[in-house]
Amino acid sequence: MGLVATTANIAGRVLVFGGMGQVGQGLVRQAGEGAVVALGREHADLTDAAAVEAVLDEYDPAVVVNAAAFQPVDLCESELRQAFALNSLAPGMLAAACERRDIRLIHLSTDYVFGSAQQTPYAESDCPRPLSVYARSKLAGEHVVLTASPRHCVVRTSSVYGRTLPGRGTSPFVERMLRRAMDEEPTRVVDDQVVSPTYAEDLGAALWTLAGSDRAGLFHMAGGTPASWYEVAERVFRFAGRLDLLGRTTTEEFGAAAPRPSYSALRSERWSELGIDPLPGIDDGLERHLATAHPELAG
Repeated sequence: MGLVATTANIAGRVLVFGGMGQVGQGLVRQAGEGAVVALGREHADLTDAAAVEAVLDEYDPAVVVNAAAFQPVDLCESELRQAFALNSLAPGMLAAACERRDIRLIHLSTDYVFGSAQQTPYAESDCPRPLSVYARSKLAGEHVVLTASPRHCVVRTSSVYGRTLPGRGTSPFVERMLRRAMDEEPTRVVDDQVVSPTYAEDLGAALWTLAGSDRAGLFHMAGGTPASWYEVAERVFRFAGRLDLLGRTTTEEFGAAAPRPSYSALRSERWSELGIDPLPGIDDGLERHLATAHPELAG
């Protein structure tokens, strides 16, 4: 069984694929009053159409949120088949299965679908230009979800940070930076990639608002402060009192296998449709995250 919580304003159960990661756990913790079931890979293989159909029939949800992805950006360059299987084909199968059962799907995507020379936050109406296998596979997933039903939603977000369950996936960037600071490890972080760091709890609350509405199509939901990865690390190392250990590097010097956009910060043209404010920026979100996840270090 998955983790069970509650949510409000939705007439029926909500099923969350990828429910053990940062986004999924943010959703569970922000739940309100109706049943929520969070599923991990061990509960359902999204690349297995029969398994997906069986899970949907077992839980009979009103809404499905798909936060599952093959996300190691560099690994996607060499594992192209796996990247497209989970990021493109699986969302398509899930979207079609949901449509046949009159289930609404909210599918999570990424700011990395952008890669032009633009240096201002991207809105829903801006044209994607994916640079990597990961980004192309995610963009393809967006298209198949939105094509499957006019009621489905795609939500692009950016650089999510939050709490995960122990032993689940790759350690989040903020946690890796905090661990390096506490272990007194000199660290260099790229300062020429700008994203929109997003607190999982804030994203979870916004997603529940979307799930309880009748809105559909493409939405951007990301933190309100564009920041480089170095600027994110800077806040973490300062929190740990070890800013002296942190240095800058560039994307070229870092030499990652997959290309990244130099600027992929997001903004939304659709917040007013949901009646909610834009998500808080990194200073507010990261302070709340660190105080909650690491109370032993606060102050």
